[in-house]
Amino acid sequence: MNAHDTSFHGRMDDGIEPGKALLHVDNISLSFGGVKAITDVSFDVLKGEVRAIIGPNGAGKTSMLNVINGFYHPQEGSITFRGEKRAKMKPYQAASSGISRTFQNVALFHGMSTLDNIMAGRTLKMNKNFFWQMWRYGPALQEEIEHRKVVEEIIEFLEIETIRKEPVGTLPYGLQKRVELGRALAAEPDLLLLDEPMAGMNLEEKEDMSRFIIEVNQQYGTTIALIEHDMGVVMDLADRVMVLDYGKKIGDGLPEEVQANQDVIDAYLGVSH
Repeated sequence: MNAHDTSFHGRMDDGIEPGKALLHVDNISLSFGGVKAITDVSFDVLKGEVRAIIGPNGAGKTSMLNVINGFYHPQEGSITFRGEKRAKMKPYQAASSGISRTFQNVALFHGMSTLDNIMAGRTLKMNKNFFWQMWRYGPALQEEIEHRKVVEEIIEFLEIETIRKEPVGTLPYGLQKRVELGRALAAEPDLLLLDEPMAGMNLEEKEDMSRFIIEVNQQYGTTIALIEHDMGVVMDLADRVMVLDYGKKIGDGLPEEVQANQDVIDAYLGVSH
């Protein structure tokens, strides 16, 4: 996207065809001291899909997202994203190459407004140097105006116009999660990582968030990998599901296949399901 084309339409074409692997995770193992968080896990995420990662508490799901976007560095294995293979990913490399995420516990600037929080997600898109940005003059001011238009589009898309100037610390939890999604979208990611986007929400809030996730995936073509405990949500949203238990992969496939997998039933879904 060039400086004069700041409409929120997702990233430029990366040459990867829909249905081909955007992300490869190969034989990842991660330990903290003597505790194994992930053991020899491999999977892929196809361009354009919604990929769910599920499992009981402590299964290694968030650790896996942290490996993908560089917060954790695995002892073994590699990550290949958009054709570039790395033994480890640094957070700034993940962000600049097109990976964005939300967190299990909302990570926002609570004293800042909704608009300013989402604007923070545009940082990597801004080209003017710190001197221009500090003075908000000339080219930097014009750039900010253009990027603010994109943020306003995201605010409208997420239906949060009425809270655009509200400090996010004063907002209900469900709206904070929506603002955090907006900040992640502001980076125009190729791959959006969502860590329990429905956590702490009531039914109506879950329905809204599910709708936004579907629209982000279908309207903007954003590939999504999400962690979610609500199995109804997972089965409705996900194209494919990967299951972790004690850091090991025990299931991978279509939602209905995973639902019928006896190992998954025993470990997570419960025999009654």
